[in-house]
Amino acid sequence: MTPLADALQRAAGRLLPRRDELVDEWARALAASDPDAGPEVRSFCERGVDALLGRLSRGEAEDLLREEAEEAEAASASGASFQGPARALESLERCCLIALVAVCPGADELRDSLAALAELGGRRMEGLLRAHEQGAARRIAEAQDREARAGEKLVELQRSNDDLRRSEAQSQHRAEQIGMLSSVVHRIAPLLDSDRLLQEAADTIQSRMSHTYVAVVVLDHEGIVVGRWAGRRGVDRQGAGRTQGPAGGIIGRALRKRAPQVVADVAEDPDYHADVEGTRSEMVIPILEGGEVVGAIDFQSERPAAFDLDDVAVGETLAEFLVVALRNARLFAEAREREA
Repeated sequence: MTPLADALQRAAGRLLPRRDELVDEWARALAASDPDAGPEVRSFCERGVDALLGRLSRGEAEDLLREEAEEAEAASASGASFQGPARALESLERCCLIALVAVCPGADELRDSLAALAELGGRRMEGLLRAHEQGAARRIAEAQDREARAGEKLVELQRSNDDLRRSEAQSQHRAEQIGMLSSVVHRIAPLLDSDRLLQEAADTIQSRMSHTYVAVVVLDHEGIVVGRWAGRRGVDRQGAGRTQGPAGGIIGRALRKRAPQVVADVAEDPDYHADVEGTRSEMVIPILEGGEVVGAIDFQSERPAAFDLDDVAVGETLAEFLVVALRNARLFAEAREREA
């Protein structure tokens, strides 16, 4: 058995007693993200959780990945979208991560379980994306074939090709987002030092998405914003370091409203604080724990209107995982203090 399969088998053993709670949490998450989800969502969640925990508890992680890849290829061949399955996988992974924090007895086992589950989630997403890309390539080839055989439909086919190219561009962007999510999870899941965790998160997000500037900040016990940031080569930040008093700018607004803030043109936003030269657009995602704001992720870009709803969704997923990672770091620090 591989080290990954062994770690996943232990994690499944911890999750099996909480199977019903896991099904309930996943079903609620899917229903919240899709208002049109019907009553069959629970039976879907039961099948998915049972298949995942059953396979992992028997050490059959590779069999699970192979079967899912085959199912994804069949779905892609029929023209089915991969976005729904991808969102469902992300949602289940978050539920499992949160459950593991509650049931793992020690920091070492928790770290190994989180890292193994994150690697499995990344590989499951890669399988979905690969099948989607192959299906898209196949559809492009078929469209080109039809164009060669039917010149009278040239205009219609050209429009179809343009749509496919736009779809490919969107798929590439989603692939980069999924890759970034996987990288952040892999880099910070084993970390139990909050300062290093914040810096690794900022560095990984900035390097994978090529944003002009990324900051991951939290509120300390005095309500003052502290954190870490990463910028492209040559990018500097004015007023770096610990802030004084309540947070201002777009970050401050996101913290007050407890909701994502997307600014297509910072020159037109009265709250914008010009701390990074060349910034044209900004997105701030609050980090919420139990409904309370504990920090934020700040993205800035030199491109106008650089952020869309997909970016907001990815940012919220990052924020949810950071809540878990920061809680792990806090619990580990408290345990060390008790031992001392």
